[in-house]
Amino acid sequence: MTLYSNDLAYIHDAGFGRFADRAAPELLRILRRHGITPTRTRPTVIDIGCGSGILAAHLASAGYDVLGIDRSAAMIRLARAKAPRARFRVASLVDAALPHSSAVIAIGEIVSYVPGGLPVLRRFFRRVRAALAPGGVFVFDFIESAARRTFPPRRFGGPDWALVASATADGSGRILTRRMVTFRKIGGEFRRSREVHRVRIYSRDEIGAALGAAGLAYEMRRSIGRLPLMAGDVAVVATL
Repeated sequence: MTLYSNDLAYIHDAGFGRFADRAAPELLRILRRHGITPTRTRPTVIDIGCGSGILAAHLASAGYDVLGIDRSAAMIRLARAKAPRARFRVASLVDAALPHSSAVIAIGEIVSYVPGGLPVLRRFFRRVRAALAPGGVFVFDFIESAARRTFPPRRFGGPDWALVASATADGSGRILTRRMVTFRKIGGEFRRSREVHRVRIYSRDEIGAALGAAGLAYEMRRSIGRLPLMAGDVAVVATL
């Protein structure tokens, strides 16, 4: 499954980066509330599914040592330009090496994109647990329900791009399929491309059991701090 090739990465950054911008102050408050504050030795924060580097730029500006990881090479190219004080790596959370860190963040439904379902997530949670320093925190969100998340084709656009997207759920209600056709203006003409993303839906009990098995305590809410999430999404703050 292709995820965020050049044109969709550009469009996501240009038209849909507001969530990361709005989430950044709330995530900074969560880090500070858990005693993870910049010092002479800057705490390391891993930003998994970092996308175009919007959150990484906020974290680096606040004084954190940031490692951004994303499976999209196109996203990582954008991130390196946007957040030059952070470090970036092209990798999937399925097998990415996670260095010792004070916090791990994976917002934007990143864990719902993981192929392989719960067995892969369980291994990922154990690797996060092993990477976190004492007192460390793990913040992420996931899709709990497809209700109000399906829609017929809609058009979105900007000065040099357009996106036609739709979302459908399978009969089990456990897979949400997003179909996207992109148009990006290159050299005076619009280039067309297409991507299909299939994301998994998990219950709170499933995610909670996987976190507990990894040795992580957790809280679940419908918001990241004071920032409400989209319908059907759940935010998790997990700690050692």
